Amino acid sequence: MFEIFQDQDNEFIEKQTKSKKIKRLTKSILLKNKEKPDGKIKRNEQTVFSMLETLIKEEKELLNQKNQLLDMEEILKKRIIDEIETKKTRVTYLQEELPTIKQRCEQLAKVLEMPIVK
Repeated sequence: MFEIFQDQDNEFIEKQTKSKKIKRLTKSILLKNKEKPDGKIKRNEQTVFSMLETLIKEEKELLNQKNQLLDMEEILKKRIIDEIETKKTRVTYLQEELPTIKQRCEQLAKVLEMPIVK
């Protein structure tokens, strides 16, 4: 029965210890930040600026790639439209040509006195 209370006490002590450690770490970080010499701050600023420059360059490169891909997409769409129009024209021509060919076949079959298979 006392074990239950002991477990609760242990949890309470652990929580207290953790919160004290967090407070100490936070204080030490704040103190370190206050004590930083100007050189470290300048180096950090340079690092931030170099990161920003790198990201700007990467963004420009990605935008260029995007534009190239969009251009390629437009070209491909135009080619597809042209191909569709070509196929439509060809299909229309064949549809118009078939009755003429069929009529010639029927005439040849009559000349040869063959039965016409439809």
